[in-house]
Amino acid sequence: MKEKHTTESSECITLRVEDTAKILGISLSAAYNMVDRAYKSGGPFHVIKIGRSFRIMKESFYHFLDCGEGA
Repeated sequence: MKEKHTTESSECITLRVEDTAKILGISLSAAYNMVDRAYKSGGPFHVIKIGRSFRIMKESFYHFLDCGEGA
Protein backbone atom coordinates (compact mmCIF):
# COMPACT_ATOMS: atom_id res chain seq x y z
CA MET A 1 0.00 0.00 0.00
CA LYS A 2 1.34 3.42 -0.93
CA GLU A 3 1.74 6.09 1.73
CA LYS A 4 -0.04 9.38 1.24
CA HIS A 5 2.12 12.48 1.36
CA THR A 6 0.59 15.08 3.61
CA THR A 7 1.61 18.49 4.78
CA GLU A 8 1.44 19.63 8.36
CA SER A 9 -0.95 22.42 7.44
CA SER A 10 -3.56 22.56 4.73
CA GLU A 11 -3.11 26.33 4.46
CA CYS A 12 -1.52 27.45 1.22
CA ILE A 13 1.71 29.42 1.57
CA THR A 14 1.33 31.18 -1.77
CA LEU A 15 -1.06 33.60 -3.41
CA ARG A 16 -2.19 33.67 -7.01
CA VAL A 17 -2.00 36.88 -9.04
CA GLU A 18 -5.80 37.05 -8.83
CA ASP A 19 -5.53 37.05 -5.03
CA THR A 20 -3.08 39.95 -5.01
CA ALA A 21 -5.35 41.94 -7.34
CA LYS A 22 -8.28 41.50 -4.95
CA ILE A 23 -6.20 42.32 -1.88
CA LEU A 24 -4.86 45.53 -3.45
CA GLY A 25 -8.07 46.49 -5.24
CA ILE A 26 -6.36 46.73 -8.62
CA SER A 27 -7.09 45.26 -12.03
CA LEU A 28 -5.83 41.81 -12.93
CA SER A 29 -3.68 43.35 -15.68
CA ALA A 30 -2.04 45.74 -13.20
CA ALA A 31 -1.45 42.85 -10.79
CA TYR A 32 0.22 40.75 -13.51
CA ASN A 33 2.48 43.69 -14.40
CA MET A 34 3.43 44.21 -10.74
CA VAL A 35 4.13 40.51 -10.16
CA ASP A 36 6.11 40.19 -13.40
CA ARG A 37 8.29 43.15 -12.38
CA ALA A 38 8.81 41.66 -8.92
CA TYR A 39 9.76 38.31 -10.48
CA LYS A 40 12.26 39.86 -12.89
CA SER A 41 13.84 42.21 -10.35
CA GLY A 42 13.83 39.86 -7.35
CA GLY A 43 11.65 42.10 -5.18
CA PRO A 44 10.00 43.75 -3.33
CA PHE A 45 8.36 40.37 -2.53
CA HIS A 46 9.22 36.80 -3.49
CA VAL A 47 7.64 35.39 -6.64
CA ILE A 48 8.10 31.93 -8.11
CA LYS A 49 7.16 30.87 -11.60
CA ILE A 50 5.80 27.41 -12.30
CA GLY A 51 5.43 26.91 -16.01
CA ARG A 52 3.49 29.98 -17.11
CA SER A 53 1.95 30.59 -13.69
CA PHE A 54 3.20 32.95 -11.01
CA ARG A 55 2.90 32.23 -7.30
CA ILE A 56 3.57 34.92 -4.72
CA MET A 57 4.96 33.88 -1.35
CA LYS A 58 2.24 34.92 1.08
CA GLU A 59 4.52 35.83 4.02
CA SER A 60 6.75 37.99 1.82
CA PHE A 61 3.79 39.75 0.21
CA TYR A 62 2.13 40.56 3.54
CA HIS A 63 5.45 41.78 4.94
CA PHE A 64 5.71 44.09 1.92
CA LEU A 65 2.21 45.42 2.60
CA ASP A 66 2.87 45.91 6.32
CA CYS A 67 6.32 47.46 6.05
CA GLY A 68 6.52 48.76 2.50
CA GLU A 69 9.78 46.91 1.95
CA GLY A 70 10.92 43.58 0.61
CA ALA A 71 11.22 40.53 2.82
